[in-house]
Amino acid sequence: MKNESHIISRMISGDINAFKLLFDRYYPQVRFFTLGIVKDSFVADDIAQNVFIKVWTKRELIDCERKFNNYLYSITKNEIADYFRSLVISEPLDSISSLKDSDHTDEMIESVYDLSHIKNLVMKEVDNMPPQRRAVFVMSRLQGLSNDEIASKLGISKRTVERHLNMALHILREKLGGFLYWTATLFILSL
Repeated sequence: MKNESHIISRMISGDINAFKLLFDRYYPQVRFFTLGIVKDSFVADDIAQNVFIKVWTKRELIDCERKFNNYLYSITKNEIADYFRSLVISEPLDSISSLKDSDHTDEMIESVYDLSHIKNLVMKEVDNMPPQRRAVFVMSRLQGLSNDEIASKLGISKRTVERHLNMALHILREKLGGFLYWTATLFILSL
């Protein structure tokens, strides 16, 4: 990538277009690396998305002198470790919840896409989901319930909740595309 350090500097300054360039370049590599370890494409997608959410929200901490791919590798390793830790203690992974309090979330989304357009796209896809998957997604992402709470309310297993949630997120990623999905995720968290 031409003058990557300049692009990274622009991203650190809040340039969403510079971030998109880095996202487009490195997302496939992060996902491929993650998939090789977790062996689950849905989980690999979630972890890769979380990595780039952290890159954006913590961009001011990036050291321009350090190789960017090493920085990504470090975040990815930590996200994978968090995922495996969550499996051991049987708690849902919610590594992007810290974005709810981010001062930059609203401005970033507004500068990329019209919020009402994003909401319409997301809700259209949610409305097309099977009823139980839609209920799980709404309870998890819009109402903020835990997987255990959802399982209890719907009378299904926690594993079924996780499967519905993974499928819902997979559908949104597939229908909205990588970068728009990431933006929609930030939008949902800002509700």
